[in-house]
Amino acid sequence: MNKLYKVLSFVLLAAFVLTACSPAATSTSAPEPTTAPATEASATEAPTAAPATEAPASTGPAGVLRLPLRPGVTVGSLWSAAGRHLDEAFLSELAQIKWTADGVEPMLATSWDMEGDGTAFVFHLREGVKWSDGEPFTADDVLYTFNIYANPKVAAIHMGKLADVVGYADVQAGTTESLSGVTKVDDYTVRVELSTPSPLFVELKVPFISILPAHILSSIPADQLKGNDYWNKVVGTGPFIMTNMVQDQLVEGEANPDYFLGKPKLDKIVFQVYADSNTMLAALEAGEIDAMLYQGGGIPVDQVSRFEALPNLKVLGNMDAGLPTFLLINLNKDYFKDIRVRQAMMYAIDRKTIIETVKLGTGSISNTMFPGAWARNDADLIDYQYDPEKAIALLTEAGWDSSRQVDLQRYYTDQVNKDTVDAIAAMLQAVGINAVVREVKSAEFQASVDDGSMELAYAANGQGLDPSLGILVTGCGQRLSLGYCNEQVDALYTQGQSSADRAVRAPSYQEISKILNADLPKVWLWWEVRPVAFDTRIVGMAEHFEQQPLLLFDIPVYNEIHLWYTK
Repeated sequence: MNKLYKVLSFVLLAAFVLTACSPAATSTSAPEPTTAPATEASATEAPTAAPATEAPASTGPAGVLRLPLRPGVTVGSLWSAAGRHLDEAFLSELAQIKWTADGVEPMLATSWDMEGDGTAFVFHLREGVKWSDGEPFTADDVLYTFNIYANPKVAAIHMGKLADVVGYADVQAGTTESLSGVTKVDDYTVRVELSTPSPLFVELKVPFISILPAHILSSIPADQLKGNDYWNKVVGTGPFIMTNMVQDQLVEGEANPDYFLGKPKLDKIVFQVYADSNTMLAALEAGEIDAMLYQGGGIPVDQVSRFEALPNLKVLGNMDAGLPTFLLINLNKDYFKDIRVRQAMMYAIDRKTIIETVKLGTGSISNTMFPGAWARNDADLIDYQYDPEKAIALLTEAGWDSSRQVDLQRYYTDQVNKDTVDAIAAMLQAVGINAVVREVKSAEFQASVDDGSMELAYAANGQGLDPSLGILVTGCGQRLSLGYCNEQVDALYTQGQSSADRAVRAPSYQEISKILNADLPKVWLWWEVRPVAFDTRIVGMAEHFEQQPLLLFDIPVYNEIHLWYTK
């Protein structure tokens, strides 16, 4: 094993040198941001990087908020988690999660009543709301939206949020396109009946459903919705009205004078699409955009000090991203179905050394799904300590073919994550798993998931505020479960939502955590921080993000944007 140790030491040393010694970026060449996840684990502060070149305070256009987007998010939020950034500008939900994460607040619904123990909810809709084309918002829009999200022909990423609604199975089976459990009481009242008690339905599901205009979209067949021109000029109820959309280039909007919470103080919002996070960081440094958020990848952990030195920026360097990082593994592939192969991967990767060197001490090791300590009992979990000899023995027992080349996709392009994935690949190779890193675009990765060709990928899940969201990557039949199905896990997810009391819910999620730790549907790696930055010329944005207990993903990030303004 001395030879193996030398190989790993060399790989890690090389990765560390590449990360620590990469030159500081200038306004024309900025390094890529770190884009792996995090949880409640606190991380040590990143070492001081080379100082940035002096930059004047930003003098962006008055009344205009400029934000970056990655390619592929302008297709519509039904199919793009990051597309919810656009939703928060142009659409609205019935209720949204508060910035402080302590519940939800009314939006298109002014209030709601829970029947019994959570088997039904009655939503009282806000009257007088107009779509941006002047048509009134009514219960018909809510019914249409719920039906569309549940329709398998649409394949919305948040389709599973409505799995507990009565009639969902029939819609999934194609026998109907209408959820029998969603009914119109009158023009401004909607009742949603659930198949199982879910007292947290509003908190955990409703904020992910952006209400769409039935009067425009209801005549379009579900399987043709994705390519419809509507997404190029969204008609919505949000704080801004979309005025211009150039796919994968630019989205612009102007203040909605009829916004139901009051006309925004900003005059205009601009989403500029950038090819990668290098160009986003260069734009931030040049004062061309006003924030580097989660979806841009944030500020690289090795570049926090450099951006903190810019006088016009406020950097939140220790934002908890609230999501696990792992190797996504396709269990539909026969050679990954043997649990001993996945166990070998866990033992083969020296996660502690990677965190301490390549990742500059940021993050903490995870052995299961949930970042929230209340949702797991670490004493019950297998602690997969680095043990390459044990990994080799497990692979031998499993009859692993060491000549098989395994594709390891990496769609994060910053240097820290490049070095991280390279180190992981070298460690797998050292025990006989011939993992070959391949850098892909996000769209290519998504396509490989859909066509089943993906083998391994370095990925993260938007775990968010509640462990119930983990079902999206570990539940039976879910797109990113990739062949993993444990009906006990699904039943426990349901049980975990049967009460609003965390003490009652905790045992269900702790048991899920234990099962996922043993089943290894993913190769669990770590949780980590995600630094973000804001131009201080925008008043309200950084202040709101500071209130968040963790960095939210897949859910509203621009709450109260109508109150923000430029200095």
